[in-house]
Amino acid sequence: MTKNKLLNYDLIVDNALRSVVKTVLDYLQRKETIGDHHFFITFLTKHKTVKIPDSFMDNHPNTMTIVLQHQFWDLKVEDNRFSVTLSFNGKQEKLIIGYDAITQFTDPSTDFSLQFSSNEQAFNNDDFKIQKSSLSENSDKEDKLKVDKNLV
Repeated sequence: MTKNKLLNYDLIVDNALRSVVKTVLDYLQRKETIGDHHFFITFLTKHKTVKIPDSFMDNHPNTMTIVLQHQFWDLKVEDNRFSVTLSFNGKQEKLIIGYDAITQFTDPSTDFSLQFSSNEQAFNNDDFKIQKSSLSENSDKEDKLKVDKNLV
């Protein structure tokens, strides 16, 4: 009999909370009225899901914080990432940021903040499948839950 690994609940919760960021950005993308809300998003600049101009790496070798308030353009929210154009020293630059790269999301107008783990590990709903499988003939014929992928 194989021993099941424990579920990594911290990772599951961390990634569920990332959906809050996606939902908020979707409001912005749809140009919904959000009042005085504005957002600070801190992300890992070297994360595999981040695409920023090479010149940014000199000043932001590890993390970078962007502000989405009044001057941002072309916000596009996707399943695993978002892209936005911001102005830096008078020049517009496009940034692509995967939700997995985000380490902090803050809305100072409401004193709301989320802090995320900064590891490269990400939870993918497609990787987590619970399947029913029959117990051996010696069991009391109940079903058990088995986790397909290792989430530790």
